[in-house]
Amino acid sequence: MDGYESTRPGLILIGGDGGYSGVPTYIRHTVRALDDLARITVISDQNRGGYDFLTDTGADHITVPGLRSTLRPVSTGRTLRRLRAVLHDHPDSVVWAHSRMAVFLSRLIALRHPDILPRLAVTYHGLPFDPGHRTGQAAASRLVEAQLLRRGAPQDLVFLSEAACQRMRRALPRNLLARHRPHVLPNCSDLGPLPDPLPAPPGVGPRVIMTGRDSFQKNIAAAARLFNRLPATARLTLCGAGTDAAGFRARLAGRLSPDALNRIRFVGPVADVRPYLAQSDVFLLTSRYEGMPIAALEAFEAGLPVAMADIPGTAEILTLHPLAARLDMRDPQSAATAVEALARAYRADMAGHRARIHAVWASMFNPDLWTRRMQDLWRGMAPPTVQARATADISS
Repeated sequence: MDGYESTRPGLILIGGDGGYSGVPTYIRHTVRALDDLARITVISDQNRGGYDFLTDTGADHITVPGLRSTLRPVSTGRTLRRLRAVLHDHPDSVVWAHSRMAVFLSRLIALRHPDILPRLAVTYHGLPFDPGHRTGQAAASRLVEAQLLRRGAPQDLVFLSEAACQRMRRALPRNLLARHRPHVLPNCSDLGPLPDPLPAPPGVGPRVIMTGRDSFQKNIAAAARLFNRLPATARLTLCGAGTDAAGFRARLAGRLSPDALNRIRFVGPVADVRPYLAQSDVFLLTSRYEGMPIAALEAFEAGLPVAMADIPGTAEILTLHPLAARLDMRDPQSAATAVEALARAYRADMAGHRARIHAVWASMFNPDLWTRRMQDLWRGMAPPTVQARATADISS
């Protein structure tokens, strides 16, 4: 190991599911921002495409099966032991957990083995008790969160918005957050060069796109109710894990007419969503809860209008976006009307809207700005002994 390598602090980023989703994308952004400032190791469940980017970086990748969320205690215990063994082999590193299971297990290890995990950071990709979660699960999550934050060493807690940070303060017992180090770092997107948009063929109505896995969170059933109320010429593209599965299609078949079902493109997981965004008029998000959805920021970057459920995690994007609609998912007819209006407005001046939307995205959510903020955050989180060691190496 050369002198420069030895002065860089160790950083362990722990994700969960290995498919294409928000957490692997966030970790990709983090690795890109900190690759020259830290010796990075990424830990995740089995890679299913989401961590392919690591082959082009200096980061190591370790697989720990079971980091995907699960309700099986035996599997969770096995995953805990495996994760503890990996962290034991990486002493003096800052551990930064992201997925829900990773956060829970890392906190347990930090409490029981502070020598193995002396410094822990957590990013809240959505608060686990925000509105939209199952009631019992949300109540249990709030209690567990309070208990884990009450004990052990102070943690670096990274929120995606100031509003999320304040919701956490209100949800926890008085002054509990004060014993930790809260930070706010909004998300970004980095699609890069975008293809030219493809005009709709004659006779085709609103072209709607959704990018998200088949899950309770993403609330595809609400999207189906909305799609039922769009014109018979509308089209819907579904990208994300599970959206190409036969069972998923069968569930939608029970909610849609055969004609409507035939106007849906079931794409499944994709490594590059840009071609699909270029063929769309509106990005739709019907989630029950979100943090700050990177998929919506990607649509923002691509210059598309966005129609999103009016939930806490979408507020910042909806406020800043020049052509957006807040959807009340309890009223599918009004939501469908809003989506159709966005598509009509977008098509009336596609080039102009794309330019205006992209310009706002570039001023608030571009990756260069995010990288600078992330690097400043990391310099504050990194062990101070690293700076002293670096100074000593230069002096000698």
